[in-house]
Amino acid sequence: MYSQEKTRRVQLRLLEMAKSIRDILERHDIPYFITYGTLLGAVRHQGFIPWDDDFDFYLLAESYGQAMMVLNDELPDHLFLENEKTEPLYFHGWAHVKDLRSVADCSLFPQDNSYSHRGISVDLYKATKVKECEEKVFLLNEHINYLKRREQVGLIEPNVCKERLERLCADLEMAESIRREAECGKDVYVFPSIYDDRLYPEELFPLRRYRFEDTEFYGPNDADAFLKRCYGDYMKLPPVEKRVPHYSDVEFV
Repeated sequence: MYSQEKTRRVQLRLLEMAKSIRDILERHDIPYFITYGTLLGAVRHQGFIPWDDDFDFYLLAESYGQAMMVLNDELPDHLFLENEKTEPLYFHGWAHVKDLRSVADCSLFPQDNSYSHRGISVDLYKATKVKECEEKVFLLNEHINYLKRREQVGLIEPNVCKERLERLCADLEMAESIRREAECGKDVYVFPSIYDDRLYPEELFPLRRYRFEDTEFYGPNDADAFLKRCYGDYMKLPPVEKRVPHYSDVEFV
């Protein structure tokens, strides 16, 4: 873990990057909202969680392609839009914006170190609207596709991938069977992650602005519903041993 001084320097660089992304999206009327630890930081700290060195945006699936086009065209030269079109080894299901003026090492997610650009990054997650009855099938398909992409670029052992895919395909078959018998339910925005992070339209819209450091970003109208699903009692600080940054080290160049 690196020093508090360096953590703050990383945070300020991320904030600068996030402002650039926000300004481009808002100029083109493309909706976005902050999420995960970024939203938690806005609500609990009015800025970054003190030990956090990450920044998370959600974009809606229906305008995601447009967002990629305008960001690719208008990001400043020191920022790089990283996705399947710009990175040969790309395996994530969402894009990143990378800082070309830093080099980061990530021991928590070592597979990320295989990308050509190693700078600190802002995540551009994709929120997809599905019916409640389709959520499980959608998430399992996303996970299966993620593993297949990692296998294609050689970033997972074939036997490990095969074992995981067999389990996921069995789960998918069961989920599809349940879906055929289930009522569709309400619309819900979902993203494949480790969290229980769905958002219902009435919780998401209308988007509202949240104070974050010296500026503001859009977030869900009901942040409380999202944060409780992800973190439980989110106003309570985690134990010290869990206050871990995303990166293991960052060097500025």
